[in-house]
Amino acid sequence: MGISDEDLIEMAVRALLSEEQDVRSLVGQLATRWPDAPALQIIHVLAMTAGTVEHMLAAPAAKLAAQDAWRMAGLVGVDLCMMEYLALPHETAGDLLAYWLTHDRFFLDPTA
Repeated sequence: MGISDEDLIEMAVRALLSEEQDVRSLVGQLATRWPDAPALQIIHVLAMTAGTVEHMLAAPAAKLAAQDAWRMAGLVGVDLCMMEYLALPHETAGDLLAYWLTHDRFFLDPTA
């Protein structure tokens, strides 16, 4: 693993609270920057980030960002299930990127 959970969570919290980046594009960025990371680490980072933001901040925008992070974690999990069902490689973030490029660009094109 090229980066620790703590570093990824810190980066994700900053991204969530910056209001300059939505959670959807954050997911694509995590997978793109660390393609060798375990795919489940993305779900873990999103869940930990959502929990951190929910518990530490009471602002409505922070609560909405946390809800989005929970939703994105669930969607990444659904993609991993589909990849397993289709007998596609699903171990790394790079595998997620390959799946998204071929089957679902949701995390790669936040404007869609």
